[in-house]
Amino acid sequence: MKLGSDPPMSIRPHRKSTMNPLTESFGLRCDGGDCTSSFVDSTTNDCERKLRHHHRQRMLYTNLHGFAGRTSAHGLGRFFAQQVPWLRLLWGCVVLGAVTGLTLHTYKQISLFRAYPVSSTTRLLTNQFTFPDVTFCDPLMKKFLTLNSDSLRTESREISDYFTASYMLGYGFASTPDSSGPHPKQEESAGRVKAIKIAYASFEHAVHSWPKFNMSAASARIYDMLIYCQYNQERCSEANFTVFYHRGYGNCFSFKADSRSIKSSGVEKGLVLILYSPSVDVKQSIDYYSEIVTTGLETGGLRVAVHQKDTIPYPGEYGINSPSGMQTVLALSQVQTNLADTPTKRCEARTNFQAFDHLLDTVQVYDRQLADCTTFEHLKSVQEKCGCTIEGLVKTHSGRRPDEDYCHDLLGAQDTKQLPKLLSEINQFFQRDLLVSNMSLIEKSGRLSLRTFSRLAYTDRLRVAELLSSKFPVIGRRLNRLKCALPHLRTGRKPSSCLNICNYTTYDFSVFQSRWPDPNFQIRGARIRLARIAAMLKSRIKEIDTNLLRLRAVNPAFDTNHALNHSIAYHGVNLSECLDDRLNKSLDRFDSDEHCQQVHSIIRQSFLQLRVYPKTLTVRQLYEERSYELVNLFSDLGGIMGLWIGVSVVTLCEFGEISLIVASYYVRLLIRRLALALGTRALLWAEEKPELNQKSQQNRLSKRQRERQKPQKADNQPFRQQRLGSSGRQKLFSNRDPNRYWQPRLRHGLDRSLNSVKAEVDNEEVSKRFSIIRLAL
Repeated sequence: MKLGSDPPMSIRPHRKSTMNPLTESFGLRCDGGDCTSSFVDSTTNDCERKLRHHHRQRMLYTNLHGFAGRTSAHGLGRFFAQQVPWLRLLWGCVVLGAVTGLTLHTYKQISLFRAYPVSSTTRLLTNQFTFPDVTFCDPLMKKFLTLNSDSLRTESREISDYFTASYMLGYGFASTPDSSGPHPKQEESAGRVKAIKIAYASFEHAVHSWPKFNMSAASARIYDMLIYCQYNQERCSEANFTVFYHRGYGNCFSFKADSRSIKSSGVEKGLVLILYSPSVDVKQSIDYYSEIVTTGLETGGLRVAVHQKDTIPYPGEYGINSPSGMQTVLALSQVQTNLADTPTKRCEARTNFQAFDHLLDTVQVYDRQLADCTTFEHLKSVQEKCGCTIEGLVKTHSGRRPDEDYCHDLLGAQDTKQLPKLLSEINQFFQRDLLVSNMSLIEKSGRLSLRTFSRLAYTDRLRVAELLSSKFPVIGRRLNRLKCALPHLRTGRKPSSCLNICNYTTYDFSVFQSRWPDPNFQIRGARIRLARIAAMLKSRIKEIDTNLLRLRAVNPAFDTNHALNHSIAYHGVNLSECLDDRLNKSLDRFDSDEHCQQVHSIIRQSFLQLRVYPKTLTVRQLYEERSYELVNLFSDLGGIMGLWIGVSVVTLCEFGEISLIVASYYVRLLIRRLALALGTRALLWAEEKPELNQKSQQNRLSKRQRERQKPQKADNQPFRQQRLGSSGRQKLFSNRDPNRYWQPRLRHGLDRSLNSVKAEVDNEEVSKRFSIIRLAL
């Protein structure tokens, strides 16, 4: 008998079949294996692995095919059920096209959602008008009115030397004129204007060293400009105005109402101001600084800005001109804007901040607005690049005076201890240095001579500025910082990263202007109106004198003279001659008609009327909100999925279920491969050191685990011991049948099929089948 052949059927012992039930139930075979009695007793690992792998694949395919037949998604059932190849290909293209369209359409809708579009709606709020702040400045005054710059500069030797040295350094910014050029005189004049501006900008910092010198006190006061004030049909006074120092205009005054609610709208309501513009009065002295820096393009009158309450005014950027001799009417409409804060269009909440003004030496609280952020961001960029701060308001968080090093402070006026020493060294330099000692820049009194320096040749003035910056390193560093900062001021601001305010208020206004008072006496009622104005002026002068005397009683150094009184006195007019009791109404003439015509001319030249009123009490509210929310996205996605593949939420759950089944299949496959790899390594290690491995393993095993390693009656015990004994995973598979695929959905049916297969193991027909398989192998 050949080796491996079966014994005759008559002498073959009848025993229970040990063939894998999966082999018999599914008709699988292990190619290359030995199906003799030794095959039945100890099945190889490769054979068992192939059997399980084929079984799991068929189970997975059965689940996928069943899902395709049961799902409500369009096209999948047709594709799997179709037997004709070209129809199956056609349905495959249809399903693929539908999925592609669904993907593109879904991507478009998600992109729209991530763009966070917004929509604006307009609402009208009746009787909700809030009166704004009104700020006015005199742009022609150029900072000096109450105190003349000449008197300030010559008040003491230190102040005089400070200004003269600043003026000399100002020529460091002037360009060298080209004598062969077409306009050398114009270049020299432009250089002189630059030097004057630099000198006066540096001169403002002297307030830190000489307390009696205050730029706010040098400019106009509210007493010098306010003639008549009426708000909401009630009289108002200087107490309703606050001072805001503008770097170009000097003192500006902001009207802040006690009650911001207006009873009714109309041109007769709101704010009515009669203001005096000192800069256009011929009897007011013209300051030296104003003569130098004027361009001839300015207009007489005031600059008026309307802005949200408690915010920083920007009269130069957002103001309008109100010329003298005119009535300017501003009809306001309030607009409240509420922006939507989205990830693509961010905005910040409306808050307030503290700002320090080093010239007024005060800390004030302002409401935040977009213009403030861009301004402070620009100042911060200049500070980071040049190491100094541009003059203006500085944000502070502690409410204290911040320590800032300003760009225009060329001589360090903020350092009160070092400034006198530096001025003394500059004076000695002009006395002893051979390069400049022959220029006679020192007066007999020991002061620096501004007049002598101004008479020098233009090139000599440039050379003096260069010598000062080179001989004094401290001055040279400050000069270089200012040279770094000035180009940033001229080029303007770059694109900003500031966020808009989520809730802010703006005021749209219409401007109307007419001549005021009447152009001449030929107009009916002109003299009557002049009599009312003259009475108003006389009453105001008396009121100002009384208030100033009261202030002088508190502060003896307070100046009781004011611009209006000065103008009336220098013009030599008598307002009493133009009152009602001096008007002959039958003849429509004053007793001193020519004198009153002079008063009328003065008023037309230097006075103006300003009216600011609400055009309507209804507030227009622009409300912005997101137009595409998450619920809109889900609604559109539901419609898109229903349009392309007929999918609903239940269908998505079906897809999720089949995805979990497929994922579990591949995860289990990966785990088994890793376990097999780890078991193979353990077997190799055990073959090299069998005694040590067996002893150490017996020591690690518990009593219960050692009992499980005893021979069992199960036919697959050798396979189980060989695969799991050395892999260290007895605990994981100790209670499981390794021949069974644990698929949750098919577990019950699989158990039933395996039980039916095991019932037929005792049949003699099974033994014959083993013989046939063994012969085939």
